[in-house]
Amino acid sequence: MANNAPVIIKRIVDDGGHGHHGGAWKVAYADFVTAMMAFFLMLWLLSTSEEETLKGLAEYFSEATEGEGTASGGVGGILDGTAITEQPIVVTAPASPFSTAPSLPSAPAADEPDPFELDFSSDAIDTGDAIEAGHDRQGADLQGGAGERQRTEDAQFETARALLEQQLQSSAELAEYADSLMIDRTEAGLRVQIVDQARTAMFPAGGAEMFPHTRKLLEVVVAAIGNLPQKVSIRGHTDSRPFAAGSGKDNWMLSSERANATRKALVEAGLPADRIVEVIGKADSDHLLEEAPDDPRNRRISLVLLRERQPVPTP
Repeated sequence: MANNAPVIIKRIVDDGGHGHHGGAWKVAYADFVTAMMAFFLMLWLLSTSEEETLKGLAEYFSEATEGEGTASGGVGGILDGTAITEQPIVVTAPASPFSTAPSLPSAPAADEPDPFELDFSSDAIDTGDAIEAGHDRQGADLQGGAGERQRTEDAQFETARALLEQQLQSSAELAEYADSLMIDRTEAGLRVQIVDQARTAMFPAGGAEMFPHTRKLLEVVVAAIGNLPQKVSIRGHTDSRPFAAGSGKDNWMLSSERANATRKALVEAGLPADRIVEVIGKADSDHLLEEAPDDPRNRRISLVLLRERQPVPTP
């Protein structure tokens, strides 16, 4: 008996677990996306480029023959460093130290000299001589101003000296102390010194409480210099005789106390306090008579009207 049942053949395809014909399509798709990105990037660059840049790109990819002001396509063109414009574009440094964008200088007119062109001809200005001349003029101006100021100060000092001498001569009370007032000129300015004499002291021995005649002399000094603009330096001096052991004082302390007592007396007599710039005790370090350290004239108060200093010209 014949068997007429149909024969069914079943085929099993093993693709190794990769569907859609494997992973080759992914590579092709990635290449396509990369090409599209490059294409749109090129379109964006072309849309933002200037006309001169587009012209250079066109000539680079063209086979045009050489012409005036241009270069042939391919090697030797813009991509080989040859400029396509008639005038080179020079990028200058930013005009401001806070500016980050460079500026392009405009081309000078035909009859206008190029500001960036250096002149090496014999008629060119010698900058070294110009700078030196400028310093000379500046120094002359400073020296001229200093000379005028010094002449003014000298006239003021002479007026003060004349007033002091006149006051001493016109007052019978102070005439006997005329020898105690010494006036001279130093490099620092006008110096007025109240000096002890053999029989006339300005302060009691070892003390800083001045005598009435000392205060009177200081009032005369203030009347003579009170209206002048110069600052005042006060220095106290002593002789070289030491204090007794165990006294608790020395000449440095004494000279400082006498200088400060003088400052107070000057202010009380009417001298503006802001004109006094220093109060110093010198002890016996700066004698009036170096050969006689114990001489009473070494005990003194020095008042100096200080000159106004001028700046030294820069060479």
